[in-house]
Amino acid sequence: MRTKSPPPVLLLPDRWDPERILAGITKALESLEPDPAYLEGMRMAVPGVMRLYGGRVPELRAVAKQISKAFRPGPSEAQELARLCWQAGSREHRLIALFLLGGVKGMAPERRWEIGVTFLPEVADWETCDQLCHALLGQALAEDPAIMDEVERLARNENPWVRRAALVSTVLLRRARYEPGLSRSLDARALALCEILLEDEEHIIRKAVDWALREVIKRHPKMAYE
Repeated sequence: MRTKSPPPVLLLPDRWDPERILAGITKALESLEPDPAYLEGMRMAVPGVMRLYGGRVPELRAVAKQISKAFRPGPSEAQELARLCWQAGSREHRLIALFLLGGVKGMAPERRWEIGVTFLPEVADWETCDQLCHALLGQALAEDPAIMDEVERLARNENPWVRRAALVSTVLLRRARYEPGLSRSLDARALALCEILLEDEEHIIRKAVDWALREVIKRHPKMAYE
């Protein structure tokens, strides 16, 4: 089994060119040596996952970091490349898009949210869903408490991955630096979402309820236990 391998070799252009960077990403992913056991394990662990090259998360983070270090893209540039990567459609392209956006400084929370909900309807597995929340939706909530209104709307969506995203977004309140009263209020609303979705018929939702609840317990144990 391939372990602790270096990231795929990424050849970048000498100037910012999203189309050429995307082509370099694709070529780097195609250069990965297939690991049948890993690919089979990924398909079992992440049902619904899209086309796979077999890249591991640390390798994909390294690719995004290499791009960020080489070009230091601002929010607009990062969004342009991330959209191209997302449209490419593979698991690895999409995770690189999310890691790239997650590392961008200076992006307004409402913009993070807007990009996240644009991508969200195409999510069909828990890995992409959760990484999208970490990079975009949940980070937006951690930066702007008014986003909780939008999170609550997601929880009523018919799409189970959208409902999961609502719960996982509240997990990222652990990143927030809100004053105690506001923090308690947001966690109370997170608990209300857990209560609403506690008996959801989808297993992926019930597991997310458990995760969200555990995070509230860490911050406000007495309120959570009550």
